[in-house]
Amino acid sequence: MNLPLAAVLLLTLASVCAAHVISLRSSPVRRQPWQHRGVGKRLGPSRHVHEHLQRHMRPFSKSYKQPNRNFQTKATTRDIKLENHHNNLYYGPIAIGTPEQEFNVAFDTGSPLTWVPSIHCPSRRLSQKYNNESSSTYTTNGKPFEVSYDSGEVSGYRSYDNIAIAGATIHNQEFGEAIQRPNMFFDTLNDGMFGLGFNNIAAGEEPSVFDNMVSQGLLPAPVFSFYLNRYDTDDPDSVLTLGGTNPDYYTGDFTFANLTAPDRWQFKMDRVQFSNGDSIACKRGCQALIDTRISVIVGPTEEVDALNEKLGATIAAYEPKMYAINCSKVDSLPDLEFIVNGRKLSMTSRDYIIKAKNEYRDMCFSGIIGGNFKTEETRVWSLGLNFMRTYYTQFDKGNRRIGFAKPSSFQNRS
Repeated sequence: MNLPLAAVLLLTLASVCAAHVISLRSSPVRRQPWQHRGVGKRLGPSRHVHEHLQRHMRPFSKSYKQPNRNFQTKATTRDIKLENHHNNLYYGPIAIGTPEQEFNVAFDTGSPLTWVPSIHCPSRRLSQKYNNESSSTYTTNGKPFEVSYDSGEVSGYRSYDNIAIAGATIHNQEFGEAIQRPNMFFDTLNDGMFGLGFNNIAAGEEPSVFDNMVSQGLLPAPVFSFYLNRYDTDDPDSVLTLGGTNPDYYTGDFTFANLTAPDRWQFKMDRVQFSNGDSIACKRGCQALIDTRISVIVGPTEEVDALNEKLGATIAAYEPKMYAINCSKVDSLPDLEFIVNGRKLSMTSRDYIIKAKNEYRDMCFSGIIGGNFKTEETRVWSLGLNFMRTYYTQFDKGNRRIGFAKPSSFQNRS
């Protein structure tokens, strides 16, 4: 399956830009950044947001009410079908308010914040906007928010309302109403973001939607898992499972790695090698992240340069951040192996090579690109959607670990 060249270029470049955001620190709270890969530091409220708060929000003391805890339903794992847009974006439905207002959101492992555009957001590109005046369960919060993405800043204010997802309703949940939003590439596909990252309750941050689902007894465990299919294939639909894993979508045992950072899905990787045993990167061990916000694998530039050189890839003439490779050589390329906790997590060339086309010919690119980004401690590798399509991925908050298993349709993929 060959993807449109424009989609490949835009999304790969977005991954490069997003990778550099990881070094930003959350300014009001002294903590490690959860805002990597597209979500940056929190900034002070802009003048525009302050003016909007004064014009449109009811006084905090009059309208805020404590969340009602008497609405427990059965704790069960919950599946959400995800739509796949050209292997570059996976999104699914949520609803906010009473009556429900429906939105498509992307799921972000780098941030705990869930936000959607407000009716007061002036962008004309958005088809869905949240109107708090139409919801009988809305209450004000009184706190502005502003987050930075590679494509620009999103700002607005925090609110409370009911959020429904996968057959469960979380009452009086904090979320963000965006009134300023950059023109993101997928405006017509996803409306906002659903946060699956870590927050800091001790620093005054309220629980995320996922954390409240666990604490309110809507989920049996603080675990979520992704099965991501490949675009335009016979694979089953992509699925996000909240509360555990779904055995229908994976086979065999998980390879687990303990988290090495307090607020990121970060773990230790032993090394990166080819299937012939040739160690090519991360030779003394390194840190890695699993990230749903990027479509490719991003690693330190000098290591990625060496890796792609051994594959026979060359810098693309029309885009110096990408590596082109002869499509006739793809089937003969070696497997790429990420060694985690002593076990090999292999990707075939069909997994890590991106096939694209324009009006003239088919083209192939390496799905491993360079980006010299780092956390406060060290440079890291970021394993994006192409890696997650190769492995069913389990995010276990309770045991502070991340797990990988082969997807059930692995042997049938092409």
